Amino acid sequence: MKILIINPPEENVVPEFADEQGKGFLEAADFGKFPPLGALYVLSFAQNALPQHQYSFLDCVGENISYLQLRKKVCDLSPDVVGITSYTISLIDVVKAAETVRSVLPDAHLCLGGHHPTAFPVESTLLPWFDSVIVGEGEYAFSELLQRLENGQDYQDITGVYTRDSIRRHINPKTRDSRFHEFLHVPAAYVDDINLIPPPDRSHIKHINYKSIVGFKNKLVTILTSRGCPCKCTFCNVPYKKYRPRNLELVVDEIETCLAMGYSEFHFYDDLFNITAKRVEEFCEVLERRNLHIVWDFRGRVNGITYAALARAKAVGLRLISFGVETGTDEGLARLNKGATIAQVEQAFRWCRELGIKSLADYMIGVPTEKCEDDVRRNIDYLIRLNPDYAQIGILNIYPNTELYTEAVVLGLIEAGRWEAWSENPQPGFRVDHWNEFLSDQELVRLHRESYRRFYFRPRYILKRISELNSFHELSSNVIGAVKLLIKK
Repeated sequence: MKILIINPPEENVVPEFADEQGKGFLEAADFGKFPPLGALYVLSFAQNALPQHQYSFLDCVGENISYLQLRKKVCDLSPDVVGITSYTISLIDVVKAAETVRSVLPDAHLCLGGHHPTAFPVESTLLPWFDSVIVGEGEYAFSELLQRLENGQDYQDITGVYTRDSIRRHINPKTRDSRFHEFLHVPAAYVDDINLIPPPDRSHIKHINYKSIVGFKNKLVTILTSRGCPCKCTFCNVPYKKYRPRNLELVVDEIETCLAMGYSEFHFYDDLFNITAKRVEEFCEVLERRNLHIVWDFRGRVNGITYAALARAKAVGLRLISFGVETGTDEGLARLNKGATIAQVEQAFRWCRELGIKSLADYMIGVPTEKCEDDVRRNIDYLIRLNPDYAQIGILNIYPNTELYTEAVVLGLIEAGRWEAWSENPQPGFRVDHWNEFLSDQELVRLHRESYRRFYFRPRYILKRISELNSFHELSSNVIGAVKLLIKK
């Protein structure tokens, strides 16, 4: 059989920061392009398990593939099975990609995977373009599905694989799988030992230059050293709660393979890279033993590091840490259940400055503790005093299957069931919810724009950035970022 996995175009993504007129400011796409690792893992596992098939991979986002081009590529490849990965906010594009495939290959088997069917399993099976959906992690489930399809066997008993007819038989709200977020009420596919999964086969994407706006090069690679996050932030809907670390020797094997392919910057994309400082030091120890000094960064928490761990990481090439700071008061951190304090935030950024490690603060406005515009401005005042090298500022998004979403529904801030209804029939005009108890979307978007400009257009900050430029990519990224801040209205 011929197998194709598609990461759909992003032409109709639901805006996260739209005002009452549907106009937004900076969105996720403004910060770079990153490979769809989840889909690539699924494809690579199937290649290893079932080498008799032919496999293809299309990252329409990374390659800027339009729907017209997608139609031609699907026609040329003529796959028997097509897997489409998804996020809920990109569901319109997921459906358009499925329609494109169906217009060319009406008899192909279409399977929907990714985050969306895990968040909305029942609604996903109601989308008429798909023959099956995979809930949970797809490596074993998708490979078993291919095996059954090849042999002409029924596949509705595969754990995590569902159809419109099969899913309702498995719904049981009283059954709780502690490995997942509590919103999931159907059995899901899951990989207990992630060391048994081969690394992604990057030969499918080696021609694509992925990059981050805060990166160092334009040939960036993303790597996972773990899966899952046991933290309980009230705004987060990451479905996998059980933390599963990879063997670090296997991680560094993957790094060496990437170096041989010409990758020069490594972005560790774990939900929680630094679950402990010890884990960071163990990673550094393997790099030291292999005599590797690489340019790398990670996303982490301020309460999972020590000065000693950071110093050791810096010595083997750590360039930048993206810390989930979120907000600038202890009251706000407690409301979001971050499990950290302002004192820990300030300590982490102070250590980074002392060691010469660049820092990025992931930050939000519009949290429930901000009850007026001046509260938001004081929150940004704190961010400016914290003085990270970069800041990525968002408006707090209230997503389904989170504690804040449940609270917002109870308070009448959000209409219950609106996401479920839209997931059955995705149409343009849908928007992500915000906490509008005190401030409207229009006010929040205006403050969002103001916050970015206050942070980045400080004369002293601009001079510092110019003096620290080390590559053409950094220069061009800074210029592009400044232009976006200036012209977006």
